Amino acid sequence: MTDLSIHLRTTCPFCGEHHDRITHATKDDAAPKNGDASMCFACGAFNIVDSTTDEGMRKPTRREQRELDADRRIRDVRRAWQQVKAKQPH
Repeated sequence: MTDLSIHLRTTCPFCGEHHDRITHATKDDAAPKNGDASMCFACGAFNIVDSTTDEGMRKPTRREQRELDADRRIRDVRRAWQQVKAKQPH
């Protein structure tokens, strides 16, 4: 199994959580690059990789958000995240 995550310090633009690595959310054969989607494990929001920002991530544009919402893989990942979060003690 290949580790496709890359060590990159990022901050979620939705919740402010800091992360020390990112993984592409929909491709299984490539490390993340600018414009790719990545999910924040803290809040479940999907961000867009953007190395031009200080945070390394940005919120999706309206068009990107529509594409994310229409992608079955994104919906499946979001649903799995919600199920895991629901089982965690508060």
